[in-house]
Amino acid sequence: MKLVTLLSVVSLLASCQFSENRYLTRLVKPEELIGSWRATEFAIKSLRDVGVREHLSVQDHTVVLKADGSCSIQTIVNMPDEGRVDYRTYLTGCRWRLGNIGHQTLELDLTPAPAKGSAYYYFAEEDGRLLLWQYATDPDAWRYMEYERKGA
Repeated sequence: MKLVTLLSVVSLLASCQFSENRYLTRLVKPEELIGSWRATEFAIKSLRDVGVREHLSVQDHTVVLKADGSCSIQTIVNMPDEGRVDYRTYLTGCRWRLGNIGHQTLELDLTPAPAKGSAYYYFAEEDGRLLLWQYATDPDAWRYMEYERKGA
């Protein structure tokens, strides 16, 4: 019986690798977000790793946040969902605000709305750079769609 319990625990621990805690602990101010953002090289690697075959350059994924709450975005809006990639460009019909979904988020209201999922990003800070990010797949995989400010 002890062996069965031990094997069950080992199996459970081996199957769940635990996602990294990269959530920013300080609050981000709206003025820190104004400007142009682009995908990081790690984001492009993450997309390749999860099976995306198109739109694999940092220039293909941009977010522009304006002080008046408007925005534009060009990216995959559904993170590979059953092999189908929904790549969209919103030059209009984009509004942004700070929110909280378990942690502080950048929330986007997109018109027309994506068929699946909500558009939001968490915040992280690495090497003094603020990042916008969301999971590109299962959190245990440590693959992220992330953006850094252009020129930062």
